[in-house]
Order: sequence, then C-alpha cells, then structure tokens
Amino acid sequence: MRSLGSRLFLLIIFAALSGLGVARAGESWLCSVSSAVECADGEPCGEPDLGGLERPTFMRVDAGTKKITLLAPDSRRGEVTEIGTATEMEDIWVFTGVENGRAWSMVISKEGH
Repeated sequence: MRSLGSRLFLLIIFAALSGLGVARAGESWLCSVSSAVECADGEPCGEPDLGGLERPTFMRVDAGTKKITLLAPDSRRGEVTEIGTATEMEDIWVFTGVENGRAWSMVISKEGH
C-alpha cells in the first residue's frame, strides 16, 4: 500500500433535493458524491485507494458542528469526519480537514453546488 502522506484525495460533491439543487437546514447540506479522484506525487490521477472500503456516496455536511457524517453506503453509514475549518465567504463555504494523513477540501456555493 502506498504512503498516505503524499496523496491528495478529491471528492466532487453536489448537494441535491428534488429539482431545487440543494437541501439546507441551517448551515448544513445533504450531498451526493458524483465522482472521486486521487492524485499522488509523480503518479497519474485516478480512482482513490480506500483500503477496501466502499466510496462514500451520500453525506451530511454540517458547518455548525464542523462534522461530515456519511449516510451511504450502508457499510459506512454513521462514520464521521471532523471539519478542521469551515469558512463562510461572500458566495461560498470553504471546508478543509485532514483524515488518515490525507488533506481534503470542499467548496459549497450558497446555492448548494
């Protein structure tokens, strides 16, 4: 297994609720993962190595509690990732954190994209 320290793991996330494009309750969003990419130093980007775990497909992002809670797949339901920083800017929210030696970031627009 490759070293986790030199990897960048990206999830492209879209919030969805019916035709509205966003499900927001206070400062939280329900998000579905449309794709995931992992880029490691000196290697081409590709599918992430999740160590045999299923890729998250649905999650709740909560700026207030600074937590991301996995809702699907069933095998990972209830797993929680701490959000290191949650910054509200003019038109977007920016979230960052570190998990298992991997840095991650996420941006959600005010419209929920």
